[in-house]
Amino acid sequence: MKGVRIRVENPHVYGPPPLDFTLVGVEQFDTARYRTYERFYSFFGIGQSSPITGTYFNMPVATADMYGGVDSAGMYAYAPSNTSYELRLDEPATFFGLWASAADSSNIVRFFNRLDKVFEYNVKNILDFLGERRNVYKGHPTYDRWWGDRGNDSEEYIFINAFFIYEGAVYDRVQFLQAGSGYFETDNHTVGNWTRESGPHVMTVRIE
Repeated sequence: MKGVRIRVENPHVYGPPPLDFTLVGVEQFDTARYRTYERFYSFFGIGQSSPITGTYFNMPVATADMYGGVDSAGMYAYAPSNTSYELRLDEPATFFGLWASAADSSNIVRFFNRLDKVFEYNVKNILDFLGERRNVYKGHPTYDRWWGDRGNDSEEYIFINAFFIYEGAVYDRVQFLQAGSGYFETDNHTVGNWTRESGPHVMTVRIE
């Protein structure tokens, strides 16, 4: 669990900060249907293919509602109680970001390089670092636009970035785990190889 920096974006931000990438792509799940995919092949492209490819395994997908879906539209991925799904990249990467929605204490992201687990984080632990500032992340930020109320204002909605910062530090597999009751809802999975970051954000945690 070394050589990773976690960066939290401001409220109502659904994507990564301004970065210089050698490669980058985003999976929004909007080409998926409401079902569980034994295999879902992704080109990580918005409107077109990116140079990044990978496969999700055993991934449930749902239609946007108050618990998930950027801009309250399209589709999102989730893990039900005590289950997980997995992303396997065709080539390793040094950056991963996601929009975690309706966050709870059982939402865990694990990174692997080949067979070795190299890092993991619990979304709740990251929110705990924010202290009272976490309150501004509560409630689906665009649900009221479509349904007339804030929507699930007891849980947080937040974009989290993971930077692999040491030379040679990479991952090629990600596990999305709901380690208890409830659901782990996410969207806008962003994969890339980064070179420089900038722009405003709320918090950075460096794990040496």
